[in-house]
Amino acid sequence: MRDVDAQFLRGLFDEEGSLHTAGRTALYRLYGPEGLLYVGISVCPLTRIRTHLRQQPWASQVIGVRIDYPYDAEAAEREAVWSERPLYNVVFNGTAPPPPPDGAARLRTELATEQRRLAEFEAAVPESPAHLRLLTRGIAAKQAKIARLVTAIEAIGEKDGARKG
Repeated sequence: MRDVDAQFLRGLFDEEGSLHTAGRTALYRLYGPEGLLYVGISVCPLTRIRTHLRQQPWASQVIGVRIDYPYDAEAAEREAVWSERPLYNVVFNGTAPPPPPDGAARLRTELATEQRRLAEFEAAVPESPAHLRLLTRGIAAKQAKIARLVTAIEAIGEKDGARKG
């Protein structure tokens, strides 16, 4: 393997040997010879999978892994467990459908992502006037989206407060 290839491959993983996910939450599935064993979510999917392989009594059955990065990992996990019925999931694997995801929590997650991306835009150093214009547009777009998310979260909080009060 060439040094460039090795450097590229090492760059895909952090110091703990987990995939760099840039803050995204992964949805992972563990498969056995008879089908789906387990579905979970994690921001460090390889580390989490290694933990399952060390601690779970069904670890020796794992023969395959699939990792995806859905937009809303929590909702995707609920849906995957409910519809695919993995053998060893306990939560969301009952006879009743899972509760709907908390709208405000989903928006708070999206807000945190947008705030992180805004910070990345603001930290970028423009190489030319054209880059500066692109960055300025990106910053303005992120600020507008953050303002919309904050308003939506506040509206949900006001509705919840009105129902409880």
